[in-house]
Amino acid sequence: MWWESKGHLEIKNNELYIANYSAVDLAKRFGTPIYVYNARRVIDNYQRFYNTLKKYADREVRVHYSMKANSNTYLLKILKEKGCWIDAVSPEEVLLAINLGFEENKILFTGSSLSHDDLLQVKPFKIRINVDSYSCLLKMKELDMKNEISFRIDPGIKGVGHNWKTITAGIEAHGHPIKFSIPIEELDFAIRLAIDLGFDIKGLHEHVGSNWLRKEEVDEFLETVKILVKKAKEVKSKFGINLDFLDLGGGPGIRYKEDQNEFPLEYYASNIFEILKDIETNAVSFEPGRYIVADAGILLVKVTEVKIRYGHIIVGVNSGFNHLIRPVLYNSYHEIVNCNNVEGEMEEVNIVGNLCETGDIFAAKRKISKVREGDILAILCAGAYGYSMSSRYNSRALPKEVVLDGERAYVCKEFYAKNEFYVSLT
Repeated sequence: MWWESKGHLEIKNNELYIANYSAVDLAKRFGTPIYVYNARRVIDNYQRFYNTLKKYADREVRVHYSMKANSNTYLLKILKEKGCWIDAVSPEEVLLAINLGFEENKILFTGSSLSHDDLLQVKPFKIRINVDSYSCLLKMKELDMKNEISFRIDPGIKGVGHNWKTITAGIEAHGHPIKFSIPIEELDFAIRLAIDLGFDIKGLHEHVGSNWLRKEEVDEFLETVKILVKKAKEVKSKFGINLDFLDLGGGPGIRYKEDQNEFPLEYYASNIFEILKDIETNAVSFEPGRYIVADAGILLVKVTEVKIRYGHIIVGVNSGFNHLIRPVLYNSYHEIVNCNNVEGEMEEVNIVGNLCETGDIFAAKRKISKVREGDILAILCAGAYGYSMSSRYNSRALPKEVVLDGERAYVCKEFYAKNEFYVSLT
C-alpha cells in the first residue's frame, strides 16, 4: 500500500500495525474512538525538517512547532527535548507551553482579534508578541507590556493553501476578506508607531497559507519570501533596525492520498536560503505543525452498523465530525483502512458518523476492503487538526488519545479517572 512505512504503518497477517502494534488490539485495549500517535514518527518528521533546513542554512534555524495542529502534552514534551521552539496562537497555548517547561523566550505568540484579557494573561512572561494590528500594539502600551515584538505582515500578493479557508495572505479568499496581518504598504507607519511607543522590534513574520505539496505552490511562497527580504532591507535602511529574525510561517504539507507527491523539502530549503543571502539576521524561523504530526496520528473507530440503502452500502462508525472535522470543513481526503481486513476484497461504501447531521460523512463512495460490524477502521494522517479541533457536539464525549513510544504507551489524563499514566505494551 502507498501509505506503508516500516516501523510506523505496516500490514501483518492482513491486519494493520501501528508502531509495531496491532491496531485491532490497541482498539480493544484502550477503546474507541481513539487517536493513536506514534512518538517516533513525530521525532523522525521533526528531525527531517530541521536537518534539511540546517543543511542549507547560513544562520540559526528556529523551528517553532505550531501548537494548534496538536497540543498533546507528551508530544510537546518530546519536541521540547529535541530543541523545538513554540508557535502559540492563544494565551492558553502560551500557558501550556510554559507549564511544560518551554523557555519563555522560545515562544512566539501570534494572536488574532486579541482582547485586553488575552494580553493580560501573557503579560507576566518574557515571550515575544507577533503583532498583526495597530489595536494590539495600542493595547500592549495601555497595559504597560514590555515584551519584544515582531510584525506579521501581508506580502501583498495572493496566499497559498489547500482550501480557501486556509489561505492567510492577500486581500480575499473565495470572496471573503482575510483578517490576518498588517498590509506591507502600512508597515512603515506601524514601525514608527511602535518606536514612538517604546517597543523593541525584533523580527518580521509572514504566513501565507497551509498544506502545500506541489513545486508550483512552493514557488508562489518563495515569491513572498523575496518580498519579505526586500522589506527587511528597507526597515534596516530607514529605521536602523537590525532584525534578529525573519519568520516564514508554516505551510509545508503531507501526502494524504495516493496520487499526491511528498513535500519537496530539499527544494523548499535550498531556495529559501538562496533568497535569504540578501539579508543579515541572526536567525530564520519556521512554524510547521502539520508536517511534524499529521501522518503520525491515526483515528481508530469501530464499525457499529452496515446497511444497504437504495443500493448504497452505509457503514456507520462510533465517531463523527465532532472528532475529525476536516472532511466536512475543508472537504479533505483521509485514507481509511479496515484494520481487520486490510487486503481483502474491495467494495464501494459510504463511511458515516454517529451525529444527527446529513453531512457527517468521513468518505462517500469510497472503495475499501470489505467491512463487517465490529471491525476497526483506521483514518490515517489524522494527527494534525484532528483532536485539536474536536468538540462535544450532540453532547458526545471527546475521543481518547494514546501515544505509543517504544514499549510504553502514554494515556492522556482527560479521559481517565487517574492522572496521565504509562502502560507497558509488552
